[in-house]
Amino acid sequence: MTAVFADISGFTALAERYDPEELQEVIDPVVAALSDVIAKHGGYVEKYAGDALLALFGAPVSHEDDPQRALTAALELHEELARVRETVPYEHDLGLHVGVNSGHGIARIFGSDARMDYAVLGDAVILAQRLESAAPTGETYVGETTYRLAKGEFDFVGVPDLTVKGKPDPVRVWRLLGKRAPSPSAVGSLGHPRAAKLVGRERELGAALTWLDSLFTVGGGVVAIVGDAGAGKSRLKHELASEVAKREARWMEAHCLTHGAAQTYFPFAQLLRGFAGIDSEFAPPLAAAAVLESLSAVGAADAGPYFLRLLGLPPPDGLSAVELLEPEAYRRGLHEAFASWLACLAAVSPLVIMVEDVHWMDASSRALTHDLLHTAAADKILLLLTARPEGGSFLDEIIGAATPGRTEAIELGPLDDDAVNRFLRSLLDAPPPSRFSALVTERAGGNPFFVEELVRSLRDEGALVPSEQGWQLTRSWEEGTVPLNLEGVLSARIDLLPPVARRNLLEASVIGRRVPVQLLHRLSPDAGDGVATLIEKGFLDPVADTPDELEFHHALVQDAAYSRLLRRQRRTLHRRVAELVEELYGAGDDVIDLLARHSYLGEVGAKAIEFLVRAGDRAARLFANEAAILHLSRGLELARRDPDWSEQRAGLILGLADLYELTGDYDHAFDLYSEAAGLPNDVRAWRGMASVRRRQGRYAEAERIIEAAFANLSEEQNTSLWLERAWTLAVEGRPTETIEAAQAGLVTADPHDPLRPYLLIQLAQAQHSQGNDESALAHSLQAQQLLEDQEDQRGLATALRLTAGIHLHLHDLEEAATVLRKGLEVAERVGNVEELGGCLINLGMVEHQRGNLDDAIECDRRAIAEFERIGHGSGRAIGYSNLSEKLMDRGDLDDALRSSETAYEIAQAIGHTPTIADALQTMATIYVRRGEYATAAARAEQAVEVNLEVGATNYAAEAAEIAAEAWALAGDTIRADLARTRATELNR
Repeated sequence: MTAVFADISGFTALAERYDPEELQEVIDPVVAALSDVIAKHGGYVEKYAGDALLALFGAPVSHEDDPQRALTAALELHEELARVRETVPYEHDLGLHVGVNSGHGIARIFGSDARMDYAVLGDAVILAQRLESAAPTGETYVGETTYRLAKGEFDFVGVPDLTVKGKPDPVRVWRLLGKRAPSPSAVGSLGHPRAAKLVGRERELGAALTWLDSLFTVGGGVVAIVGDAGAGKSRLKHELASEVAKREARWMEAHCLTHGAAQTYFPFAQLLRGFAGIDSEFAPPLAAAAVLESLSAVGAADAGPYFLRLLGLPPPDGLSAVELLEPEAYRRGLHEAFASWLACLAAVSPLVIMVEDVHWMDASSRALTHDLLHTAAADKILLLLTARPEGGSFLDEIIGAATPGRTEAIELGPLDDDAVNRFLRSLLDAPPPSRFSALVTERAGGNPFFVEELVRSLRDEGALVPSEQGWQLTRSWEEGTVPLNLEGVLSARIDLLPPVARRNLLEASVIGRRVPVQLLHRLSPDAGDGVATLIEKGFLDPVADTPDELEFHHALVQDAAYSRLLRRQRRTLHRRVAELVEELYGAGDDVIDLLARHSYLGEVGAKAIEFLVRAGDRAARLFANEAAILHLSRGLELARRDPDWSEQRAGLILGLADLYELTGDYDHAFDLYSEAAGLPNDVRAWRGMASVRRRQGRYAEAERIIEAAFANLSEEQNTSLWLERAWTLAVEGRPTETIEAAQAGLVTADPHDPLRPYLLIQLAQAQHSQGNDESALAHSLQAQQLLEDQEDQRGLATALRLTAGIHLHLHDLEEAATVLRKGLEVAERVGNVEELGGCLINLGMVEHQRGNLDDAIECDRRAIAEFERIGHGSGRAIGYSNLSEKLMDRGDLDDALRSSETAYEIAQAIGHTPTIADALQTMATIYVRRGEYATAAARAEQAVEVNLEVGATNYAAEAAEIAAEAWALAGDTIRADLARTRATELNR
């Protein structure tokens, strides 16, 4: 809700000069006038305090534009005080200062038998009062949240931050200047900036353009455009307005207001003002003259007296006959005047009239619309009406009454997955992050405005940030968060529901996105009629394949409804749902997720831990990693407080740490492994800590952890430590030491030890790097078979990647591609981001050798995006290095150089020697092609030395040959000969 606190200054001085009766004659008219302004805009005066009042917008009833209503009212409060104080019979110096602030609060009725009051409790109200106290007389100070919600429609100027009592930090404050002039090309009906272009509405736009084209040949008609709030009606209007301009027709538009039903003929009066070019700043005589002049210019002068009476403007020659007409006679004459005026306009050029949001249209305007239908068809007037589904009955009535064959209803349904993805690309001007489209589609239900606000909210919160490869999410998606703009829209819809349906909706929101009908009826015995209303109004949808379930139309609707419940109400309802689930369905695996969620949120104690661990283990087995992390995190939270779970806590910590490591959340994983290092089974903890540091590219730290583990643990635990040592040495580019460590681990490993295939993988990887592909392939296939026998999908993805790499080196490209696609499938199913990126890197190399350069580059870019998202050190370095080679081959030398420099910087930072050498060698080749031969030779000679450090003599020889070529092209034959001789020696 938005709170408006208004205080009348000068009242205290007045009270000192006049007695109470005289004072009453001053203050009562002022307070009454100010209260009328609040009521006019749908606000509620919560309290009066002498010379001040507190008004609420959004409580007790929400509107989707409550902040805008509050600011409009604040501006009018100042105007109204200026008007009223001229009528005060006593000398005074009254002024007004106002504070406006938006936020959440608890609305409640409180009191006793003697008196009951309605009030809102919350910081938002307190801050509004503080802002009012700071505002100078005649000004309105506005809080940051209100500013963010309304900055598209109002002008503000920042003022110095305020130090406010009770706030530890200074508060950002804005001074309200006034309403911003609307810009149809830049702002939609909900007051938010448009996306770059209309996306996903090609069919609907085509249908509307067909009507526009027929306007010039056949004649006019009526087109109704129906869709939920945010479905794209205003974007479609903008496209149509542009097309009308191209076709030399006249475009006129008006809109209906949420609070306009009491303002007679509001949209048609708006059409008139726009036509005459007048606004509220015009003095009445000037405005009247402008109206009459513009009407005369198109041959519609006879309509003038009717329109002046409608607009409340004075006739130029005193009282006219129209002013004396009885209401019914005036109504008929006014309707005829509109028909005559519009016919005159259409005679000059075809006319398109857009009236938005007719579901809010006042009764008089609806009657006038009826009367204009046949005029539209006969006089080349296209009437475009937009509405939400709740306005469908009026539109059906309009279409039924219009000229047959000259009407159409265009429905804007949800965008499909492809359209959402294209819309996201339009908003971000780049491909969205991995899986982001699916998440947005799930939350927004294909509603473009919801999509836009989710993206805006994530960007504002710093959760969605730009990177070199586009955009990335910096943290996990927070379920239950509703962007503020959307909360207003959804809360307004919820408040329009009948009380029973509203309560049923809130109770359904506790159950979840999908709502078993039987469970809802047990939770809400009176749910019958209420649920029918919720389905009819589009809050809940029947599930096609499961007739005994309902589903929230949007996940955001569920979140908005759930947010309206107090914590104690939620707790009670969750506890009741948990009891009903177990009573109705038992406690098997098919309902364990429900039991876990509701037991946790219902705070049922130790039983919740059991359900959460079961649900987490099941989700992990199904590779539903996010769900597993959620359940196990909640279980661990409760287990830390329960002494009966002290012995089982270590396994819970390690299981959760493994999942964090698997999904690339290395900081969380390391913290949990560290916590478990002193608990039973701590070899997994030590190895986990080293593994995380390895994946982050912090190899020296990983080695120190392994050495400490060898010193602290018993010999029978050494197998896993040998494995981690081999793995760390392998990524450091030390193949000989890797082989020694892997073989030492194999000696200690039991034939059925689940770590045995992982040791074989490291052995094969090291042999492959030394060129011993026959042994490497044998060991890799052996590891692959063991992992398949053990049904270890995580390890299988690694083995498949390695096997494919060996096939690639043996130039068996088809087999390499086949194995890699299988590896990608396994990695995606398991959710192993490291292996997903690794398979993409290798597939990029395969496609490169097959001549599919663009496909190869796309593989590298996808891999880099995955590695960037999780901060995987060596993966990032290798990805950029590989990408630079392909960009170089495509001729994009500048991009290739930037990519190789990035690879070099990352590899240097983490000490990844093989990639340092690769990046230097690629840079050398790029510089040769750019004609910078001395620089090329220097980079190539650096690459020789780095390759020799890790025993990669074959790569060192290649780098020496590049140096020889560069020196020769530079004209330095002596250095060229020396480099060529060195290359020959290294090849022996």
